[in-house]
Amino acid sequence: MLSLAACSDDDKTEAGAATPTSAAAIAPSAVPSSAPVLDPESNPDAGGNQAAGVADKELCTATNTAGEAMKKAIVTLMSANSGTIAPADAKAILADFNKQVTTALGSVVTSKVAVSAKAVADEAAKAAAAADPITAAAEPSFEKAGTDFTAACKAAGVAVNF
Repeated sequence: MLSLAACSDDDKTEAGAATPTSAAAIAPSAVPSSAPVLDPESNPDAGGNQAAGVADKELCTATNTAGEAMKKAIVTLMSANSGTIAPADAKAILADFNKQVTTALGSVVTSKVAVSAKAVADEAAKAAAAADPITAAAEPSFEKAGTDFTAACKAAGVAVNF
């Protein structure tokens, strides 16, 4: 999880600004609900056709947006709490990330991008369910899922910072 937080360049706060100290204080959802939902009817993800490529690009963008929001929430909480984050807050942030990616996936799960995005969402859910979500999110399997997602998006023509 610390590696996720370290990727953000949003670790600066304005002087005099109140800094949230819990996940609930950041926002009702740490990840914007405006992430696109991929509809398999309008964006069929099969056969390598143009619509599948569009769906992959949308999924890369939606997952990257969710990841950036997750990192920002973690950095904000860690900055406000002397470098620590309460397990309940980490669980809430990871669960929200999982929800946003799962929503963006819809039922599209056949491309490399979709499979890797689902793997990242699954790792986030696994970490959120752990007694120590920070340690669970630092597992090599989470890092591998992120690396695989980044590679799949790069192959689809989308640069992500995951």
